Amino acid sequence: MAFLKFLWTLFYINLFTIGGGYVMIPLLEKQLVEHYHWLTGREFVDSVAVGQITPGPLTIMNAFIGYKLFGFWGSLAAVVSSYLPSVVIVTIVSHYYLQYKSSRAVSSAFRGISPAVAGLLAAVTITLGGTAITDAPTLAIALGSFALLGARKASPTLVIIGAGILGALLM
Repeated sequence: MAFLKFLWTLFYINLFTIGGGYVMIPLLEKQLVEHYHWLTGREFVDSVAVGQITPGPLTIMNAFIGYKLFGFWGSLAAVVSSYLPSVVIVTIVSHYYLQYKSSRAVSSAFRGISPAVAGLLAAVTITLGGTAITDAPTLAIALGSFALLGARKASPTLVIIGAGILGALLM
């Protein structure tokens, strides 16, 4: 039964998430950590971190969580549950998009969605930051990474790898 709840959770979050995969992180955390208690906050942050060092970060994150909870089949089903809503929605929307793209209602809806997406991305930052930053060294790594990404326009991949190495050396 928990397996089906897990699949349904991934499916409906992916179905109703607009604005990119990172918007779903606080929704997933609320369900997987706070509601069902399938993962601890630390395990959830670790799954996000594992996803970030691979291509297709959110797919890998969901597969990692699925594997942790239900083994190989959980991993496979997590990937399917993550992609199926997008495939269905894109198929339906692409059929009607050209017909309604100049509609005032459609453009107004997109203008309303943008601030909500920004708010959810801020929630991701606060949620993950609160769990991942546990002491002075992790705060220093977070601030240094933010500075490199913001001021220097450094490669996110190199910053993630560097932060991981630094974290391993300091911990």
